[in-house]
Amino acid sequence: VPVVAQVPAANETECRWAEGAMTIDGKADEPAWKSAQTIDSFHLPWLGAKARAAKTATKAKLLWDRDYLYFHAEMEDSDLYADTKDSSGPLGGGDRFELFVKPARDKPGYYAFQLNPAAATTAVFLPRRHSGGLQRFAGDGDFHIDAKVQLRGSLNKWRDKDQGWSVEGRIPWSDFLRTGGRPDLGEVWTFAFCRSDYSVDFEGPELSTCAPLATSTGHPDFHFLTLEGLADHDT
Repeated sequence: VPVVAQVPAANETECRWAEGAMTIDGKADEPAWKSAQTIDSFHLPWLGAKARAAKTATKAKLLWDRDYLYFHAEMEDSDLYADTKDSSGPLGGGDRFELFVKPARDKPGYYAFQLNPAAATTAVFLPRRHSGGLQRFAGDGDFHIDAKVQLRGSLNKWRDKDQGWSVEGRIPWSDFLRTGGRPDLGEVWTFAFCRSDYSVDFEGPELSTCAPLATSTGHPDFHFLTLEGLADHDT
């Protein structure tokens, strides 16, 4: 199993084998997804003693095969909002689901993948935390993320009540070549699923993560979480 990281409900997350054909359509209805471990402990750890669960639930999963890393997330959301359909750069405000992947514990480079309800995607390799951010490194290298979104409601219509959205995607291992490509069996990587939820139903945005981490400032910083926070926990 190549990808393992700590989450509040369990010490390890196992990235299991994707048996059979996988169709990326946002539905995650292939049999392989039934065997994937569910990650649903999305919370706000940077609140310290006042840390709490996210106001809207998220269930995420990982799978892999020889060619791809697969991910799926099912999110409650009463106000579907995306401020861009442009995949040429970092996604700005609006609802987002994000995956951060750091293959090596002893090297600073890591990957950030962003997706929103309008099916816009961004993939970036960052050589080091706080070295210029997503905008600086956007377009540096080719990524081939394939993702589809399913909406349970209407996008950018704040007066109605929506139910949520889901995203299903795959990332070829070739996109990780600058850090060695596909992991070996038993290899341990660190990762974090993160979410930004904007809504007219509460003051926000609500920023949550599955990782049991906290920043020294007490303010959410997904990049801090990926590099320094995860490094403080055994995997």
